Order: sequence, then C-alpha cells, then structure tokens
Amino acid sequence: MRPPRTQFDSAYTILRKVLGNILASPDEAKYRQLRITNQKVATMLMTKGVRALLVGSGFVEGGDFLTLPADADVEGVRAACAALEAQAADRAAADSERRSAEVAKRKENADQENEERKRMMMGIDDDASARKEPGWTAKAAGVKGGRAITSCADVGIGQGGG
Repeated sequence: MRPPRTQFDSAYTILRKVLGNILASPDEAKYRQLRITNQKVATMLMTKGVRALLVGSGFVEGGDFLTLPADADVEGVRAACAALEAQAADRAAADSERRSAEVAKRKENADQENEERKRMMMGIDDDASARKEPGWTAKAAGVKGGRAITSCADVGIGQGGG
C-alpha cells in the first residue's frame, strides 16, 4: 500500500519540473515566469518554504507572477534544485528508516508470540505425560477424587429426604 502524498511530495514534483525546465533551457522566457493564480502553482506556493526557495533562487514577485529575471544567474536555481533533491533524499531515508523500525517491531512481537506458544506447548506436553503416571489426580477446581462433579449427590442435593 502506497502512503498518501504529502504537501511536500506534490510541491516537490512541480518544483523539480519548474527548476529543471529553467536549467535545461535557461534562455527560454516562458520557463522563467510562474503565474501565481495558476491552480498548481498556487497549491505549490501554499507549501511551507516553497516561496522562500523560489525567491532565494532569484525569482522576484510582481503582481500575479513570480519571475526569474533574464539577467539572473541560474546558479541560484541550480543550488535550489540541489537543496530540493537533498531534502527529498533525506525524507526518503527517514521514511525507509521508519519502515525498517516497524518491520523490526513486528518481528520482535512475532518472536515473543512464538516463544509464548512454545512455552504453552511444553506445558501441555508436560501435563499429558504427567497424566500417564500412576496415581495422578486432577488438581483443577470442580474435580472430586479424580473425577468431575456430575451428579446432584456429588454436591449434596437430594440426600437425607426432606
């Protein structure tokens, strides 16, 4: 089962594409301008840190647009892209570590349950062999002289007329 996408996952996908397009075609003007009223861009900008990342990489806010000026160096975009990739890798490693811890916990619980089953089976085997010994009598409640209580006379009802 795949975990639900987080805000970071959604923003990461779009940001990676936006920044990748700029790095692939740094002179293409259409990749240097983001309309903040666009549904996907607006959703991406609502994610904590995205606007700061874009502004830090050289984008400037103006009206309905975030624009990377034509004379802006793409090194800021390259650094932002590298930081974004590093954060995605850190998140993936943390997620993998969390899953490994869950698997280890489940294995530990299964091992404990198996040990309890083994202990119970040994107790059952010990009881079965004890029953085969001569003179063995049950020690459980509701037992009288080695046989179960099954009649009214066994509990004192109907004796001595009344």
